[in-house]
Amino acid sequence: MLNSVIFGVLQGIFEWLPISSQGNLVLVMVGLMGLDPKNALNFAIFLHTGTLLSVIVYFRNDLIQILKKLKTYKPGYSDENDSLLTFLIISTIVTGSLGVFLYKSIQIITFTGEAFLGLVGLALIITGVLQKVSEKRKTKFTKLNFKDSILMGILQGLSVIPGISRSGVTVSGFLLRKYDSKDALRFSFLMSIPAVLAAEIGLGLMNSLPTISVYDGLAGIISSFVIGLLTIHILIKISRKVKFWIFCVLIGILALFPLFGFLF
Repeated sequence: MLNSVIFGVLQGIFEWLPISSQGNLVLVMVGLMGLDPKNALNFAIFLHTGTLLSVIVYFRNDLIQILKKLKTYKPGYSDENDSLLTFLIISTIVTGSLGVFLYKSIQIITFTGEAFLGLVGLALIITGVLQKVSEKRKTKFTKLNFKDSILMGILQGLSVIPGISRSGVTVSGFLLRKYDSKDALRFSFLMSIPAVLAAEIGLGLMNSLPTISVYDGLAGIISSFVIGLLTIHILIKISRKVKFWIFCVLIGILALFPLFGFLF
């Protein structure tokens, strides 16, 4: 149970940073704890339940406003509230479609521990490079549109791959599209709510829940929720100032070292 609490605490901290909570958790689970890669991936996804609950609490006012507008909702991007709901619906559908395909592909492929860590390392490096590129783009007034709904849905779907940071690639995507950093963070976290909820339901339907006890599962969820709720505000502020792309690249390179030994 102690390991589950530790994993939950790490998830609660890493989720708000553009460094891939899933990728870094998998690195700890496989590299340090010796867990099976597939079970580690399932457990890492499962722990998102706790941080999902903390996001819902943190953005409760936005969610209440969205729910209030459901009765008068009209698909499209002409109205601000309709635009946000349309964006969330379309991006979630795209994320789900791509995410299921990638998740099943990862489950089918038989990875050695070294190869799996290598995949995580490569994905972390890609995340870091994308963040670095997005830093140079100037912001402008931008409204949500269909093109962005598809693009962000694809980027979020890629985060099924361990090492691809969901918040990192989506926020970077918004910045590359010249959104304001505040809007980029807000939209990124709001779109995570239906996506993570769908992912947890999908794990259950595909019978791919991690092979852990009920107590371990609850311990991980509760710890990730509590720590996530305590840290989300301060860590979002920190993530705007600290160059986390450097951290991503360095950790990614370290994760590739075992693969070099495996290949040569």
